[in-house]
Amino acid sequence: MPCRISDTDTSSGRYQLSVRIGNWVEENCLEEDKIVNFKNQRDRGELLVLKARTLYDNFHKEIVLAAPKQNIIFGAVVQLMPIVMNIKDLDSDDLNAALSVVINERMVRNSQTITEECELSVAPSRRPCARNSFRIVSGDGLDRTGETIKYGQRFRLQCMASEHDPIMVFSGSKRCNLQQGINVSYSSHKNGELNLNLGLVHQSKCSPKNDIPTAYTNWFCRHVDPKRRFESEGEDIPSNSPLVIVHATTNRNLAAENVVIQTLFGPEFLVSVQNYRNIYRHEIWKNVWMISNGYQTSKSNSSSH
Repeated sequence: MPCRISDTDTSSGRYQLSVRIGNWVEENCLEEDKIVNFKNQRDRGELLVLKARTLYDNFHKEIVLAAPKQNIIFGAVVQLMPIVMNIKDLDSDDLNAALSVVINERMVRNSQTITEECELSVAPSRRPCARNSFRIVSGDGLDRTGETIKYGQRFRLQCMASEHDPIMVFSGSKRCNLQQGINVSYSSHKNGELNLNLGLVHQSKCSPKNDIPTAYTNWFCRHVDPKRRFESEGEDIPSNSPLVIVHATTNRNLAAENVVIQTLFGPEFLVSVQNYRNIYRHEIWKNVWMISNGYQTSKSNSSSH
């Protein structure tokens, strides 16, 4: 006898509440599989919430800076901090911004530590930690640990990650088609020109055979006053004092941009490699930094930039 519509209507009252209808066996099996997969991922630490917690723990791991000294030395763990962030309605003294490593969202599932895929920004720094601290090493490949760094002397910045194959901060010139050689999530412009980006690379990958020469990881410092740069060449670099950090290959300055970006760690600022000068050829606040090792000094000259 053919079925009538009323016989198959699940909304009818011919079945008691205890009667199961539909694909209830399959639904139960799917729910059980979800629970089993969830427990397995939890035990292996593969849940996104666990990875995010591990990421925050690794990036915010407390770092002890170098012993406070009046001058910066090779081998010291330091922070690179803009002297001032001249942005409307923002108190830069409370911000305490510093050059920091930031991971983009697409990499969270693959890695929870500092890698080459990470990017750089200027972020609030409540205390020195793994993401906003760097070790200064010599740019000529020699071990100069303990020596004082001079104005004009090349140095490199190592992330606080693997010491076996250090990760270096680098930048580079544009390609022949004027495209960036470093892929980042955000970019900035000056008068319509695309600014150079910052990137990270393992030291073992810096060689003439690779796309990133070792020279791309070299930086040096200039005196903040252009009139004193010639006479200050070769003098010791003081800690916590205004200076200009220059990329040796492109001869462009490290720059803190007044562009806010949203990251996994909250709102931060873009950082680039670009020269920003006023009509008197003096670097403005975007190009004025200090290298901090915990030594307390005055910032009385910072407001003028």
